[in-house]
Amino acid sequence: MAVVPLFASGNRVPACRLIHIGYAAAGAYFGWRWAFVENGPAWQRALFLLAQMAVFAALVQAVRWQRRRRRGSVAPLRLPLRNLILGKVLLVVLALGAGLILDRWTPDAQLIVGAGLFLAIALGGPALHRRHAAMSANLPSPVETTGGTHERHRRQPASPE
Repeated sequence: MAVVPLFASGNRVPACRLIHIGYAAAGAYFGWRWAFVENGPAWQRALFLLAQMAVFAALVQAVRWQRRRRRGSVAPLRLPLRNLILGKVLLVVLALGAGLILDRWTPDAQLIVGAGLFLAIALGGPALHRRHAAMSANLPSPVETTGGTHERHRRQPASPE
């Protein structure tokens, strides 16, 4: 079994490794926030965490767009709001429900839910990232879709009748 070093050549980290590290760090942060930092009612904790997740995801998308822009031409920045928000809402709603259910049986419910958030983000994030990247690769390039008329809308030459 070959061991893949964290730093492959020089100071460069493989992109796949960076994705895993990024999601693990985000999972640790949001799990820690849920378990130890946020106080007050559960709905307030959930809304605050959801707002932080949305802002963080939007910032990451903007940074990725800026990096692609430096490498070559890209389309104008479009945030996929449905993809950015829907999964996060589902995750926070599940965490909120799990916390409310676990509160009945254990005083450490928020710690358990925080650990669950960490695992869900750290393990599920890279898988969803790969799925999203594969779906994006199947889409036509921005130049093809915004550079002119589409094939189906192009005028056919007039017949010599």
